[in-house]
Amino acid sequence: MNRLCLIAVCSLMFASSASALELETSWFEGASFLKATHLIEMRQGSSLSRSAASLRNGGYQLAGGEDVSMRRWYDTKWVDVGASFMTQLTDNVGFIYGLSTGEQAQKYTIAPSLKLGLVAQFQPATNMVVSFRATTLLGGSLNEKSCTADYGDIGGVQRVNCRLAASTLAPQETLNYLLRERPLYRNEVSVNFKWKF
Repeated sequence: MNRLCLIAVCSLMFASSASALELETSWFEGASFLKATHLIEMRQGSSLSRSAASLRNGGYQLAGGEDVSMRRWYDTKWVDVGASFMTQLTDNVGFIYGLSTGEQAQKYTIAPSLKLGLVAQFQPATNMVVSFRATTLLGGSLNEKSCTADYGDIGGVQRVNCRLAASTLAPQETLNYLLRERPLYRNEVSVNFKWKF
């Protein structure tokens, strides 16, 4: 009996929401969403990508004479790509959203990110327009990984910053210099005034 009641309730709910569903479906079928959506940014690379690229330069020589190149640890086959869109909700308000892929190498990662924001335009007077835009970026941080090095009888096997393994710093101290960076301009707010005279 309970199962039949549940089916009946679901049927009533479906019937009552049919008109709303038809309205939403016609909105998408009419391509209104696509017409109201605009690509506002497309990029490959970022300030964090450039920071990671700088780590590929240089190298050092191990005690046994073997050359160690940074490129094998910090080279990536895919550079971070991002795109942002704006969907116009009303004549004066738009919703901003975007994604980035992130990038990865053996010894670092740049996490994918999500951008969310809002843009609005007001006309307080016939000769004045005020525009407001605010965005925030979630994720997208750069994190460098450590290496394991064998210091023989002196220090044994220890975790160390790959780039500083041959420096005069103690292995534990080099870990303080692992890159931990967040994207620049994670939160942005701008207000523009236009006054015609």
